[in-house]
Amino acid sequence: MKQTIKKRKSQTLKKKNLFQHLNQVTTRQNPDYWNTLTEEDKKTWSNYMIHRFLSMKMEWVEVVNELQKYKLQPKDLYKLYINILPKGKQFLKYTKRKNQMDYPNWEINVIRNHLECSRKEAIEALDMYMLTEGGMLEIREILVKWGIDEAKIEELGINILGSIGHGDY
Repeated sequence: MKQTIKKRKSQTLKKKNLFQHLNQVTTRQNPDYWNTLTEEDKKTWSNYMIHRFLSMKMEWVEVVNELQKYKLQPKDLYKLYINILPKGKQFLKYTKRKNQMDYPNWEINVIRNHLECSRKEAIEALDMYMLTEGGMLEIREILVKWGIDEAKIEELGINILGSIGHGDY
């Protein structure tokens, strides 16, 4: 009977989202965390988004800025952050731009599904992605991954020069 219960629990476990990863980096700081993640959980990790949220704490801006210059593997970035940042619950409020953009519902829903987060969190994530060319490239990759048509992506105005494998730009 106990084996059946364990199987059911493992089958219904949701994959981790950005905010659960951030909680691990700041609050829990388990050195074995990365080894406990499934492949699906590892796919939800985004170095870019981790940097963006951690940089919202003014005391950490310089450290985050320095670390984002290096192309670290997600596992290495996690280990580095848990060794540098103080352990404890942190309030990482995202600072929005004044001229907030309007995103089509379908784009918000794709990001919601990808990050497994609320509508508000998806809009905040889109706002952050749109701040840099690298972020826009990541949006494009997410949309392509979720099967969004090239024409629809072009309507968003996030065509990035030099993107790989996406037509002749």
